Amino acid sequence: TICSHPQLGIARTNSFSQSEGSSLQFLQMIYTNKAVLVHDLGDGVFHVQLNNPKQLNAMNQTFWDEFPDVFTKLDVDPNCRAIVLSGNGRAFCSGIDLKTLSSSIPMDVEMDTARRSRHMLRWLESVQKSVTLVEKCCKPVIAAIHGFCLGAGVDLIAACDIRYCSKEVEFCVKEVAVGLAADLGSLNRLPKMVGNEGWLRELCYTARKFGLQEALEHGLVSRICDSPEAVVAAAKETAKAIAASSPVAVQGTKLVLNYSRDHTVDESLHYVALWNASQLQTDDVAASAVAVLTKGPKPAYAKL
Repeated sequence: TICSHPQLGIARTNSFSQSEGSSLQFLQMIYTNKAVLVHDLGDGVFHVQLNNPKQLNAMNQTFWDEFPDVFTKLDVDPNCRAIVLSGNGRAFCSGIDLKTLSSSIPMDVEMDTARRSRHMLRWLESVQKSVTLVEKCCKPVIAAIHGFCLGAGVDLIAACDIRYCSKEVEFCVKEVAVGLAADLGSLNRLPKMVGNEGWLRELCYTARKFGLQEALEHGLVSRICDSPEAVVAAAKETAKAIAASSPVAVQGTKLVLNYSRDHTVDESLHYVALWNASQLQTDDVAASAVAVLTKGPKPAYAKL
């Protein structure tokens, strides 16, 4: 699907081009961060931007300090019902900042191998958790991908619910090229998402770049847009549609889908039955039924 080019109504900091930025009004930033910007777009939609544009949004230590806090807050923020995740500037994300990686990992040369390994393990588990918070967040997250999405950027979008991209995008599972196995989720989540295991193994073994057609063909993304601006607009439109529905229903649906991915059909059927034993008792069901039967507007659902 090729998206149109509607004028974006999002808060942003020097995103995409200066000429377009002059026509946009900034919305109040409610989360104070440097490497991760958060804007409330209204109607239950929040926009999260990776904000290291000079380095194509490479993930530095400031990012790892801020990102988990952002998604921990969004998970429980009653004003938030859906999230758009994008990158500020010319790219979505160029992966981990290798220049700061060595200084971020606690490796005391005076420690023996066992103790250094335990420190390394704790650090790796902490950054894994940061990415997993996107998947665990009860609000659906839509990745709006443009420019480059490399290395840990692929890990990040693999944790999102929905992935849209613009037509110039380039992806790469890059970790083998820098001497390691990807450890933040690409090797763990992508096999459950894409439809061709041989294709995925080729990408992971060779670290070659690939574009939108392969990403769409094999199920990594679900929509292609003409430009970076259009992909954010499309993600925002989908987020608004999600946010207009009952938050009880939407968040329950995400929870059950995540559970079903990793369990048998019988197990997940039992899980959703247990879940709905309480959640069907919401007033949202009756209000929604009235709206459907009368063909009226969606109710103004209470915050959750």
